[in-house]
Amino acid sequence: MINLPPYPKEDTIEWSGLTLEQIQMRRALVQARMEIQKFKLNAEIERYRQKTPFIGGSSSMLSRVAGAFTWAEYAFFAIRLFKIAAPIFRRKK
Repeated sequence: MINLPPYPKEDTIEWSGLTLEQIQMRRALVQARMEIQKFKLNAEIERYRQKTPFIGGSSSMLSRVAGAFTWAEYAFFAIRLFKIAAPIFRRKK
């Protein structure tokens, strides 16, 4: 900024920077805040998983249904679904 004659020159205090101890304390404070936010985020995610019965956790409806069937039963369901859906997608000549 240009200091023109009608304006008085301001005395500026020169900033000498931070000490090593101040830098370390700020770094520790930021890391502590990050850890707190991680903890809060994980708690929120876990709370939402427990609220939604179809998606989250080992006690959800989806995981119970998926755990009830074996691979052979999944293959059986896929074959049956293919047999049912195949005539729908075939072209007629």
